[in-house]
Amino acid sequence: MDIRITLARKQTELKQIIALQQENLLDLVDADTAREQGFVTAVHDYRVLEAMNSAAASVIAKEGTKVVGYALTMLRQFADDVPALTELFARQDNAIHRGQRLGDQGYLVMGQLCVAEAARGQRVADRMYKYMRSCYSLHYPYLVTAIDARNTRSQRVHERVGFEVFDRFTGTTSGKDWLLVVWNWRD
Repeated sequence: MDIRITLARKQTELKQIIALQQENLLDLVDADTAREQGFVTAVHDYRVLEAMNSAAASVIAKEGTKVVGYALTMLRQFADDVPALTELFARQDNAIHRGQRLGDQGYLVMGQLCVAEAARGQRVADRMYKYMRSCYSLHYPYLVTAIDARNTRSQRVHERVGFEVFDRFTGTTSGKDWLLVVWNWRD
């Protein structure tokens, strides 16, 4: 499989991201798949995804013209546009990392990561994260994301790439057990 990593620039790519989200949504995959392959917890509205991507392009993995993976780049200004993630931004902003409130530091959010089933096992997520770092590390010292604590596959991928858990909490709105992880791009 010849997979290349790039930034999302086309409407067709954004539509494929939404289709891939829907295929891997926790509510739609069986329990074994969720446990062994991971899952996503939110589907983005196309209008919001397009605005997010215009502000800071997301990283995608493509085989030919088909999107087989994505790592959504999300700026703080979109916190209220994806209801499933709103509570996470509030928690991230107030979390203490390295003795400082994270919200007082410039950080970038990885809004969601997903790799199509056919592309798994090839370190596509690692490659997308490496590309994201090369694109954004001059402007942001940290990349932050939240992982549903049940998603052990996602936890392993993020740990392998270099993320560290800095907070764990139960969402007051969602009731979900979340892990907040950070990747220090200045180390």
